[in-house]
Amino acid sequence: MASIDTAGFQNSEFEISETLVSLRERFEAVRRGEIQRVRGRLGDLSPDQENAIDSLSHALIERVLQAPMAMLENASAGNQAVLVLATVRRIFNLRT
Repeated sequence: MASIDTAGFQNSEFEISETLVSLRERFEAVRRGEIQRVRGRLGDLSPDQENAIDSLSHALIERVLQAPMAMLENASAGNQAVLVLATVRRIFNLRT
């Protein structure tokens, strides 16, 4: 009976989790930066308008991140974790 390399699996799981966090942080920083950048041009906004901008920008980020995050979450199911991690990190310039 073949033994399972649980240390490698746990390491991949940790790296995937760390990359998911980094990816979210990167996109959240971009979202906040873009809102700050255009804030002056928006003029006075009501609380409802502020909430609408916040909700819209969060929804956009979630949609954009949906595919890469699913790829990362599914990477540990096969032997693709190292390749997927390297690809996502390179595409999004993550340093995890």
